[in-house]
Amino acid sequence: MRGRKMLWLFGVLLTLVAAVFLYWQLRYPTHTYRFMMTVEVQTPEGVHSGSSIYEISARNEPKLLPDMRSRSTSVRGEAAAVDLPDGRTVFALLKTSAHWGGMEGLSMNSLHPDFPGAGYDMVDVAKELAEGKHSGPVNVDPDDYPMLVTFSDLNDPTSVELVDPNDLASKFGDGVTLRRIIVQITDDPVTKGIEGRLDWLEASVGSIVNRSRDVPIGEMPIEHRINKSDFRRRSVR
Repeated sequence: MRGRKMLWLFGVLLTLVAAVFLYWQLRYPTHTYRFMMTVEVQTPEGVHSGSSIYEISARNEPKLLPDMRSRSTSVRGEAAAVDLPDGRTVFALLKTSAHWGGMEGLSMNSLHPDFPGAGYDMVDVAKELAEGKHSGPVNVDPDDYPMLVTFSDLNDPTSVELVDPNDLASKFGDGVTLRRIIVQITDDPVTKGIEGRLDWLEASVGSIVNRSRDVPIGEMPIEHRINKSDFRRRSVR
């Protein structure tokens, strides 16, 4: 009898867990979409481009306390890389100078016809993009451009240099300009493999350029403050 009661209690527990899980999924669904970002650079030898595919997820969450976040977003993907004729590479990071700061806002503001009019609601906009309502391709507004960097030596993270999207010539020579950055919805797999270009990335911890103890982080050049997550994200934040 005791064994049967334990089995019954176990069955009830499993049913309750399944019911809570189902309620959670129905009440707080996750909306996921993928998009491809292509960076085009004009050079004297023609247009050179590089693309990367990202996955964005967004969902509402219960707000149990006043200061808790009511929604969450996550990003998977890695920096787009454009190989240039001089043998150098420009990387478009998973970081922007816009107030939302990441690929979620970049893709939503570019693809959705009225992201501000939607109240910058990333969950509602993610749902529309996941449903294929705004697929692109569209040009990214320069205000939303990702941070661009290059390395004088790809094997040395301390050789990182910030690239001005309005002045690629200062880093790569006359006739080299940023032509445009395009985004569009896709079903293709998320891009992987940046470690093949930057073999130090996997072991990197903290900012890619070590900070001297006597230098406040706010005084470091912005390109010295970037870290592994600006080049690659694999898991939910």
